[in-house]
Amino acid sequence: MTHDAKYDWRIVAAIALDLMVFLIGRDYWITLPVLLVLAICAYPQTYVTTATGLIVRAGLVRRSIPYQAITSVGVADSTGEVEIQYGLRSELRIAPVDPAGFLGDLAKRTPHLTRRGRKLTAAFA
Repeated sequence: MTHDAKYDWRIVAAIALDLMVFLIGRDYWITLPVLLVLAICAYPQTYVTTATGLIVRAGLVRRSIPYQAITSVGVADSTGEVEIQYGLRSELRIAPVDPAGFLGDLAKRTPHLTRRGRKLTAAFA
């Protein structure tokens, strides 16, 4: 299942500001590379749950996390971001549009994790 990411207005504002400087100014050799890096590396962002693991796509970067490696998944109350801990000391923060739906989808696919409120944790923890 594919989950879309929330728009980060700070990145959108940075792209818009850089685009304005590019159109108004003569420093295209500085602003154009910044604009390209922001646009290519930041968007589109999607989170795909497959049969074997979670795939996080952000621009040209694609990260695959096997379900067995996930040790904890939690939703932050204030921001609505989802924090995924996997491996020995790896952590990833993502911002799906529907954090509760994303957490429910992951709960179905990670039987080794137990649901505790708005968090999925290992049964032995």
